[in-house]
Amino acid sequence: MELNQVVVREIEKISEVAGYLWQREWAERNAGNISLNLTGLLDVSSIHTFGLSLIKCSMPAETSGLVIFVSGTGERLRDLIKTPEKAGCIIVIDGKAEGYHILWGGEGRPDIRPTSEFVTHIAIHLFNIQSGNNHRCVLHTHPVELIALSHHKVFGHDQDALNKAIWSMLPEIRLFVPKGVCITPYALPGSKVLAHLTIEGLKKHSVILWSKHGALATGADALEAFDYLDVANKGAKIYLKCLQAGYVPEGMSDEEMQGLEVFL
Repeated sequence: MELNQVVVREIEKISEVAGYLWQREWAERNAGNISLNLTGLLDVSSIHTFGLSLIKCSMPAETSGLVIFVSGTGERLRDLIKTPEKAGCIIVIDGKAEGYHILWGGEGRPDIRPTSEFVTHIAIHLFNIQSGNNHRCVLHTHPVELIALSHHKVFGHDQDALNKAIWSMLPEIRLFVPKGVCITPYALPGSKVLAHLTIEGLKKHSVILWSKHGALATGADALEAFDYLDVANKGAKIYLKCLQAGYVPEGMSDEEMQGLEVFL
């Protein structure tokens, strides 16, 4: 299937972000995954699905007709940098939401399938559609410093303390991650439990920190989703750098952070 320039550009953004994730050591081996809702950006008709196998996969009825770019299960995100047509694929969910057709991608990998976190991704895309926001991208990766703080005896269990620590490290963190981080209890990767916890967290927060696992954010495109994770992790990194230097960081005071409200 031939892709239009809008879709090509969105995939280029995904490739760009994949490079950032690899450079930051946030995407070891096949860790992390990314998807983008292309519904409305790519015209798909019965002509395009004619003769294509239907891969059975039960999904909510509301997802019928969705067109999604998604990284492949077991694929390395770093391979999205130069060969997204091999490490990812574009799928369309059939009219009965009983499965999907692979429209594009997976070149050289006839058995390619969406990420093992596909259940979570689809649930989040459906949530974003129903919420009426413009977030098309879902990005999950392994930001080192955020994961480290999720193991902390206090921050790993006290969300308010975690956000105060991160926000107080730098004014931009309070400004660019205004809804803060939601930390979820540990849940099995790819499970419906994790999907539910993530969606509940996204109702009020910018970033979801999966305890002892990784983090997730959504955005209008791959770059915006990455920005949320990048900025939040900067707060965690500064905090840990201070601890490594032998002192607990003072951080901005409550009054100093309240002064930033004028920008929000």
